[in-house]
Amino acid sequence: MNTQLQNYLNLQSKVNRIEKLLGGDWEVKYFLDKFVPIIWNDGFDVDDIQDYIAIKLQEAITRLEDENKIITTDNV
Repeated sequence: MNTQLQNYLNLQSKVNRIEKLLGGDWEVKYFLDKFVPIIWNDGFDVDDIQDYIAIKLQEAITRLEDENKIITTDNV
């Protein structure tokens, strides 16, 4: 199978699994619909948005680890 196609199918499978676990994607769409226009209209670009979300994700993971709500390989 084409590598690009396989990569796409693998990614789509992950997205579908996450959305199934969350009961859909309403919360994510809501967040992005509120968040993106504000910062986009202020001059930030896609890379800036990805960087911001990645930083906030890492902060959330660290906080959840500290609160023992999740366990990662780093804190075993």
